[in-house]
Amino acid sequence: MLFGAIHGDEPLGVYCLGKLCEQLIERPPGRDTWIIPALNIDGLAGGSKNNANDVDLNRNFQASNWTPEHKPGYFPGRIPESEPETQALVALIERVGAQRLIALHSPYRTVNWDGSGQELAEAMAELNGYGASDDIGYPTPGSFGSKYGKELGLEVITLEIPFLEEDEAWQQNRAALRYALDLPT
Repeated sequence: MLFGAIHGDEPLGVYCLGKLCEQLIERPPGRDTWIIPALNIDGLAGGSKNNANDVDLNRNFQASNWTPEHKPGYFPGRIPESEPETQALVALIERVGAQRLIALHSPYRTVNWDGSGQELAEAMAELNGYGASDDIGYPTPGSFGSKYGKELGLEVITLEIPFLEEDEAWQQNRAALRYALDLPT
């Protein structure tokens, strides 16, 4: 499962996932694949990181490190998984039993992993030249990676795409995204 724009002000993931969908029509990956180009539609439409309720969706997951304490701009919601976008993603992952989860973000230049994602992150980083790391450099309480990678041990990748022109972002990451789909879990 791949998704973009959990933060509405990070549209490069939406573009790259749209281009990936176009390629999959011509060359399907041979496995069930779920792609959500934009999780935070309201934020994307408004150019805002947070959703319409001013919640940072990537701090809204039920993880043991979730906390109501937050830095400005990182409001995690009144309770974990309070937001409809978070609830929909959680329900879909549960329904389809997704084991490989890839989130597209910006603005860093890295392939970050949580859980059992190290091997995949390193292979993807080899293809896009971004480097791979299990540390994004700051705490992420209540994040997607905290819940699904660190706590549930699933293969979680956060592909951080630097702010580039859309076509350049796609060219840099096309092979890495394709690889992630073709590699067996």
